[in-house]
Amino acid sequence: MKKNVSIAVAATAVATLAGAENAHADQVTDAPSNNVVVTPSNEVANQETLNQAKEAQKQAEQNKADADLQVKSAEQDVKSSQDVTKQAQDQLSKNNVDAKQKQAELDAAKQAEQNAKDAINNQADNLAQAQKDAAKQDDVVAQKQTQTDAAQKQTQTDAAQKQADETKTANKQTQTEKQANDAKADAAQKKQNQAQTELDNVKKAPSIDAAQKQVTQNQKQVDDATKIAQQKDAANKSAQQDLADKKAKQTDLLAKQKDAKAKLDKTPKQLVEKNPNKVTRATPTDKAGDAKNAQLIGSDAELPLTLKEPKELATGVEKRSGDYANWYFVDKNRDKSAKLQVKNGRMDINQQRELAQYSLTLINAYRKQNGLPPLIMTEKTWQAIMDAQLTLRDSDDKYVDQHSRTKANPTDLFRSGTAQNIGFGNAQTMLEAKVEIANYLTAMAYKDLDSANGHHDALLMPVEKGHIIVVVPMVDYVGSKGAHGQWNYVTDFIDYADMDLTGDPVTPEEAAKSVGMDQMIPEVVDTNDDNDTITRDNPAYAQAQAEYDQLTTELNAANTAVTEAQATSTKTQTEATQANADLAQAQAQLDESKAALQSAIDADNLTSAQIKALQEKLAAATAENQQAQADKAASDARAAKTEANDVAAQNELAQSRSELAEAKAKQSTLHARVAELSSTKELNDRLVQAKAAIAEAEKAQIHATAAVEQAQANLTQAQSALKAAQTKLAEAKHNQAAAKDALDATKQAVKDAQAKVDQDRLNKDGGLEITSPDEDKANPQVPNESRPDAKQDGQVELPSEDTDNISTDDTHVESETPNTTEKHIGVQTPTDVTTPKTSGKDITSKKVTTPSTQMTKSEKQLPNTGSSQTGLLTILGSLLFASVSGLWFRKRQ
Repeated sequence: MKKNVSIAVAATAVATLAGAENAHADQVTDAPSNNVVVTPSNEVANQETLNQAKEAQKQAEQNKADADLQVKSAEQDVKSSQDVTKQAQDQLSKNNVDAKQKQAELDAAKQAEQNAKDAINNQADNLAQAQKDAAKQDDVVAQKQTQTDAAQKQTQTDAAQKQADETKTANKQTQTEKQANDAKADAAQKKQNQAQTELDNVKKAPSIDAAQKQVTQNQKQVDDATKIAQQKDAANKSAQQDLADKKAKQTDLLAKQKDAKAKLDKTPKQLVEKNPNKVTRATPTDKAGDAKNAQLIGSDAELPLTLKEPKELATGVEKRSGDYANWYFVDKNRDKSAKLQVKNGRMDINQQRELAQYSLTLINAYRKQNGLPPLIMTEKTWQAIMDAQLTLRDSDDKYVDQHSRTKANPTDLFRSGTAQNIGFGNAQTMLEAKVEIANYLTAMAYKDLDSANGHHDALLMPVEKGHIIVVVPMVDYVGSKGAHGQWNYVTDFIDYADMDLTGDPVTPEEAAKSVGMDQMIPEVVDTNDDNDTITRDNPAYAQAQAEYDQLTTELNAANTAVTEAQATSTKTQTEATQANADLAQAQAQLDESKAALQSAIDADNLTSAQIKALQEKLAAATAENQQAQADKAASDARAAKTEANDVAAQNELAQSRSELAEAKAKQSTLHARVAELSSTKELNDRLVQAKAAIAEAEKAQIHATAAVEQAQANLTQAQSALKAAQTKLAEAKHNQAAAKDALDATKQAVKDAQAKVDQDRLNKDGGLEITSPDEDKANPQVPNESRPDAKQDGQVELPSEDTDNISTDDTHVESETPNTTEKHIGVQTPTDVTTPKTSGKDITSKKVTTPSTQMTKSEKQLPNTGSSQTGLLTILGSLLFASVSGLWFRKRQ
């Protein structure tokens, strides 16, 4: 939708002309003349030299200010680089400490692994020793059991015999019977011994029974060894299969881990994607009023924050004069901004402030593009001047769509100049109002030829040294009274000099405080995300990393399992080999014992008959002897048996039982120790945990090393940046010194040229030096007021005395068509500016409304200062001030 915007401008500048003591603006007499002749050509040349020197000084001051800013910026860069370097050094130190810590943790984990392995090896040795001790103790228990059983049996036999003796007490043998039995036993024993000797002499051959016993024993050993060998072979086969399975799993995991690593390396860690949150700020259409091809603005985020020249204006297709339309357009379908609120005939104060901030932002952005410092807006000046202006404009309808002036000065500073721009609109929402502001400021900046670039020059008012320019944007609600819309967008530009109302200079700090710079109204901050792309973590990379880490964990476990299986395989292989060796040895012993048995059988067959006869003889003798001995033993036992022998037997039995119990307790302890040492789960768990800790520690150590390397790289980069910043600072300081030297030179040139001009004036006034009582005080240098209708015949029109007089001589209204907008150009007469009081006397310049009022300097007209001479306003104002500051004023009727 097209929007019509009308523009009005009045750029004003006031020059205060200081006269001699007792001089009056309404009546000034000629100064006495001496006989000194001033050559006009020399005077003009000296004046021109002075003007050029001042221009050179002004440029040198700007260069010096730029050099100072460069030095300050370079110093800030050096400070920032030093901070970054310090941070990088601190980070590197921290990362080095962390890397050492991670290495220490890795060493500790490896030591824990070695300790676990040593514990397993020591346990194997301890188990073997414990098994030996337990087997030995088994033999001791068996021996003690045999002794105890023998003592028990003997005790029971003695008791039975005692009872028999007691029953046969009455049948005791006589001594004769005992002697006979003894003799008979001796003879029978001799007979048996003789028979045994004869048999032994015949039986020199190996004993078949012994050989058979040995064969039986060896056969049992072979059977036991075969069983053990089969068990060991089976265990070895199982261990070998388990090792093969775990190696196959290890190989499979290794291949999968390799594939996962390749996948991880190929997968980007981060993804660069189109930024979904990017908001592009609108730019002006190439052609004015081209809403069809415009980037419609639907929110504050799409508003321009800088002024940009439309393409057809830049290329010359569209003229910089004449009517214009809009370059920015609102998307009403997306406009969700607040409705404009009017209370008691005025716009809501919060909306006023928001629109003023937006105007300030665009104005200062345009000034920055043209190399000018920003204007300021403070709560103090904005509130006071806006209230005074709106009160004045509300007081009379003649101010509708027209300029207004107010003497309001909320500061204690001398107000050396003012200007005012006015635009118009019909916005309904805050967004529409901001778009209207962007449109009329674009027109003022780039399509202002019809107004002699007065709007343009007001936007680009130079800030002289020691001056502060305050900008006061405001919106005046005129409703249906306005010919160009219900809103008048008024912007005041107020130039304050660094002196108070009496003409005394003030410090920059006092000037800033008086203006209220402690409560600045800031510009709009650009919070848009204008990046074309965003970088985010790639979930595919995280998945690939997780898969790789999982496979690495599984592979580490598989490696541990293979190591353990290899150890088990080696052990079972060794045990199987030993078992089969034992079996072979037992088989060899069995074969040897079988051969010995066969030899015994063969030898026995040779003396079988002889041995048989002797054996029968020995058996008879033995039987006879046994009977005799039994008789003898019985008689001896009956005679010798006593109570003491019975007690001794009982004591011996108790001793045997006690020793047997102790042996069994020790046996239980040793077997428990064997069982305890046979369990390796706890130690194996410790080993697995140690290996896992090593893997984690190695990963952490790798990451810590990488962090150290990255920190070192960051430090190197920061040091390079610091070096570059220091080089830039040195260059800036060199330039600063050169700029200072140049400034000193131009100041000296101005001083020399000023001396010549002063001498010319002295000569022209008859050789008499006229000195004002306040000549030593700083006089405000105020630019001449810009007037589009200024006289072109060399006349300088003084400010009108009527503060409410609005000159509209040059106002014109062009017919409005659907595709064009009406442009209203208003010319404001100067605002009131009072010359500082000097020596207690008011030397205020009065405003003369007579258009033909002129000032002459020794019958010589002053230069023309009309606003149509674009770009000469400040230079001509300075020239005018310098030309008349030391002269007497003359007023021609």
